[in-house]
Amino acid sequence: MSSIITGVVTNGVIVTNSPLPEGARVEIHLQPVRPAVTPDLQEEFDGWERAGAGTIEMVERLAEEMEANEKR
Repeated sequence: MSSIITGVVTNGVIVTNSPLPEGARVEIHLQPVRPAVTPDLQEEFDGWERAGAGTIEMVERLAEEMEANEKR
């Protein structure tokens, strides 16, 4: 049987959110940690992401137009 027990590391020691039975065998998987981002910075990131998506579409459209012009 497999259960997920969460917790945090404090002073190098894993502190679980619930007790583990004595003799329990465990396997530790580190979860990625996203750094805290201020709302202003997140808004800027979102803007860059939107701009990037629009740029890709524009480049693809221009490539198609150039290809059509070369065939003429």
